[in-house]
Amino acid sequence: MQGSGIPEHRRRDVMELLASHTLLAEGDTVENCRKQALQFFDKTSLVRYDRIVIGEHTPAASDSEFSGELDRAVEQNRRILKRFVDELGTTGFNDRADLLSIEQGYQSKILHIIAHFLDGFVGIDSVFYNLVEDSHWLSGETGRRISENPERFRLLYLTCYSLTPRDASLLHT
Repeated sequence: MQGSGIPEHRRRDVMELLASHTLLAEGDTVENCRKQALQFFDKTSLVRYDRIVIGEHTPAASDSEFSGELDRAVEQNRRILKRFVDELGTTGFNDRADLLSIEQGYQSKILHIIAHFLDGFVGIDSVFYNLVEDSHWLSGETGRRISENPERFRLLYLTCYSLTPRDASLLHT
């Protein structure tokens, strides 16, 4: 959990759900996979959460629901990415040449989010995140490794909370 310097009992009172993520992790134990997830979010500077809860249910690749859940989460990322690409198109951005005249602001922010999906930087819009590859997708190579060692790969379901902006400013003064 990323800390905020606010006592745990007080943080729960002012937290708002900010994001939910499904993470793919590889490790010898469930606990090792959980630690990887928390360490990852402690180290990334792109998103900050005041509280991260990892669900108790952490299916291994050998479990029957694993493949379906993995496919569903990756597909959700594809739908989100398509939505951002379509949204960028509605602003008049149509091809590569438009990059030369993209306006700073709404257009560039959408393009920035799209780039994060493609380059592997996690964001609050990321439904699925692959900790093994630092990616929003699943490569054929990792798929092969999962098939060969299904007991090493797990899905983790995270709910991530942050202080409300109003309460955060009140609590930090």
